[in-house]
Amino acid sequence: MVSKADAKRLKKMLIEERDRLISSIRNIEEASRTESGHDNGADLSSFAETGTDNFNLETALNIAGTESKRLRDVMDALLRIEKGTYGICEGSGKPIPLKRLEAFPSARYCVEYQEQLEKESSSNLY
Repeated sequence: MVSKADAKRLKKMLIEERDRLISSIRNIEEASRTESGHDNGADLSSFAETGTDNFNLETALNIAGTESKRLRDVMDALLRIEKGTYGICEGSGKPIPLKRLEAFPSARYCVEYQEQLEKESSSNLY
């Protein structure tokens, strides 16, 4: 079980990560709105620029999607802290080691259970 002092420290880390992710997502959304507002005319070089712009926009939106998932994970971890279930593996019910939580504060699973999930996931691909 995570001590109150460790939970408080990890909560602070999660809040900082939450704020960083929110800022990052806002910046990407703002940049994508700005980027998608360009009108490049109809010459050949503008089509190349449009292709590059579309690629950059798609890349930015993929990053925003990844950041949004990470934000959900962080928000879920903060909720688990409030509920008193933080630091307990959601799959096995075993405590998640403090070292893992320090490295990955939004961890839902202990390493053993996470590896089991990944093995099952990869075997489902074939």
